[in-house]
Amino acid sequence: MCGAFLPGVPLTHKALRPKDYSQEPQTLGEHLKKRRKELGLLQREAAARMGVSTETVVNWENDKTRPVPAQFRPLIAFLGYDPCPPSRTLAERVAAKQRV
Repeated sequence: MCGAFLPGVPLTHKALRPKDYSQEPQTLGEHLKKRRKELGLLQREAAARMGVSTETVVNWENDKTRPVPAQFRPLIAFLGYDPCPPSRTLAERVAAKQRV
């Protein structure tokens, strides 16, 4: 063990905890969780900002459900970007336009 040791003084070790979210998010849930953690928000606080229930945010973060088109505008505003991959087909471009 390195370092000074003083009798009677408790010795504590601190370690950084690994982040519990992906630094390179791939899914909508990963994007949402990363942004929420960066802002230091609880799920209920993020839900309030987006105008949805806490359960909705939990389901989105766990990739159990996806937002309906009406929920994409507040979600994109919360994230600051559209997390969906670039559109390749006409149908994907139409869906992207509907989200915005």
